[in-house]
Amino acid sequence: MNNTKINTSHIINIGDEILSGHTINTNSSYIASTLYELGILTKKIIAIADDESEIITELDNSMKQTDIIFITGGLGPTNDDLTKNVLCRHFGLKLKFRPEVWDHITAIFAKRNMVPDEINREQALFPDSENVLPLQNSAGTAPGMHFIIDAKHIFVMPGVPNEMRSLMKEEIVPYIKENFSDNLYYRDINTTDISESSLYSILSKHPEFPFDCAIAFLPQGFGVTVRVKNFGKALERNKKVDSALIIIGSLVNDKIFTYDMKSPQHELVSLLKKLHFRLSAAESCTGGLFMNNITNIPGSSEVFSEGFVTYSNDSKFSILNVNPQTLSLNGAVSEETVSEMLDGLMAETKADIVCAVSGIAGPDGGSVSKPVGTVFAGFSLREEKKKHLRKFFFTGDRISIKEKASNKLMIEMIKYLKKEMP
Repeated sequence: MNNTKINTSHIINIGDEILSGHTINTNSSYIASTLYELGILTKKIIAIADDESEIITELDNSMKQTDIIFITGGLGPTNDDLTKNVLCRHFGLKLKFRPEVWDHITAIFAKRNMVPDEINREQALFPDSENVLPLQNSAGTAPGMHFIIDAKHIFVMPGVPNEMRSLMKEEIVPYIKENFSDNLYYRDINTTDISESSLYSILSKHPEFPFDCAIAFLPQGFGVTVRVKNFGKALERNKKVDSALIIIGSLVNDKIFTYDMKSPQHELVSLLKKLHFRLSAAESCTGGLFMNNITNIPGSSEVFSEGFVTYSNDSKFSILNVNPQTLSLNGAVSEETVSEMLDGLMAETKADIVCAVSGIAGPDGGSVSKPVGTVFAGFSLREEKKKHLRKFFFTGDRISIKEKASNKLMIEMIKYLKKEMP
């Protein structure tokens, strides 16, 4: 497309606990997605053991291939935390006790009503070199390190996710913004009710595809995101991406429900805030997952009023006044039951919009007429006095079906609110 230099990175996650499967490696996805927003493409992610030779091998390989390297793990005070000592030996550096780091460590322990052990003094030893900059860890005791070796930038962080994220936000991201140019521009088109293959088939038939951009199809729990990106000078790249969005929109407009969505819950909360709507929910098969996702968003208290997990038939009757005869004739998993759940929410709350879901997540409980994965979901706006109900069928295991049901309910609400109340 052009000869613009693209900033790239490698991520090295160190820890036997990752390789054994005891710890889920969320660090790499967080770092890579953060870097992408900054215009830096991650070319390699690898998890390795707490082993000196492996650490050196992977670091040397990465330094030959990229200018920016992120290392997580191995900065604790115990004998299996090797990273700092290994890097210092490899680069020929000595460790020096830093009183200010020790003061920070003792302050962290004091906040927890604890006293540091003597072993924690190990964390106050820092490479004695002007080529290694300290990264202040406001969330924990292990300081991060920024090695600048042969024009390579090596950022070393603790493996504890909240500490790593704190260092990224407070120390590393500001440094990258100031010292590395952003040559990437991208937009996301969020679609639903269409498969990845169908999307590709429609778009690829256009004579100008891929519209002088890089096009990626990203299947997700709520649908497929089409990511359109371009590298180069700002005005030129932005124009190409925005032009591609117009063409793609003309081809699959009925499948697009929003653009540049962070997550369904982020989008829904944002919409409800703009509309000054209060939301109440009733869940059966999802067991509170919908409400959990909503309340994970900062500021959701501005829009979320209350919710009920009416898992049993008795609770549907006692809390939402669902007619026992409705449950007996149609079953808990039915349009009729979800409709009466919405009625109950309208009667019991003062919400502007209410939603409900009931389904069969499996692996048992299905039938010929209602197999595992059958879900009924819907919502209703108080001012409209009508219901929007749909039947869905989702595949996957129990957890996957619950996640898809929760996401799909949010997307149905997003689609309607964007269309009817822009």
